[in-house]
Amino acid sequence: MDKNPCGPQLIARAAGDTIIIEGELCEATASELDALVGTFASQARGAISLDLSRLDIDDGAGLVAAINFLRRLHSRSSKLVLTGAPQMLCHNLYRVGLLGGGDPIELIDMRQDEPAGF
Repeated sequence: MDKNPCGPQLIARAAGDTIIIEGELCEATASELDALVGTFASQARGAISLDLSRLDIDDGAGLVAAINFLRRLHSRSSKLVLTGAPQMLCHNLYRVGLLGGGDPIELIDMRQDEPAGF
């Protein structure tokens, strides 16, 4: 049986000053995202730039994992820059109070995704 029923594992790689996170985030891969926090937090000396244009969020557990991941990074850096973030993620970042006002999260080129149904 495939241990990851939602698709490819999560991959994080550096491209210059940007960290690219790609794959499918769901309940089965949420722990993989949690494992990345320590890696990124140790590098957080200022702003952290994440390219999420190749990240798909497949279920509610994946969405919660993404928000919690960004919340922890937010607490350890001076600024987060998210490029190509899925629309559902951006909407929920706003709903939980991580966007707007003077918050140090910047969105660039938010994706206009189809509704996920969760």
